[in-house]
Amino acid sequence: MRDSLKHVFSNQVVLEDGSSFYYSISPNELKNALGYNIAVLQEYNFSKNGDESGQNSCKLYKTKDGNWYDFEDAKTTVEKGTLGLLKSAIDTKENKEVAGL
Repeated sequence: MRDSLKHVFSNQVVLEDGSSFYYSISPNELKNALGYNIAVLQEYNFSKNGDESGQNSCKLYKTKDGNWYDFEDAKTTVEKGTLGLLKSAIDTKENKEVAGL
């Protein structure tokens, strides 16, 4: 059931190494120490295809200008190399969508 919902409510991206991840995008407000909004980021929530345990899931953040924003204290179980591949795959997919391909 969970996998079928992933197909309906999220997107999929395939990395260069052949692994596939489902992702969803939602807005995330970034606040300063006083609680004031300083930016609204796009939060990409990834989970690896076939991983029911959540071992291979992570969140990445992107600015409205298209730059990736990394939180220093972000805890993830996904390797840093995979994070770079995810960012690259999303950028490529979004650029194709903008170009109408």
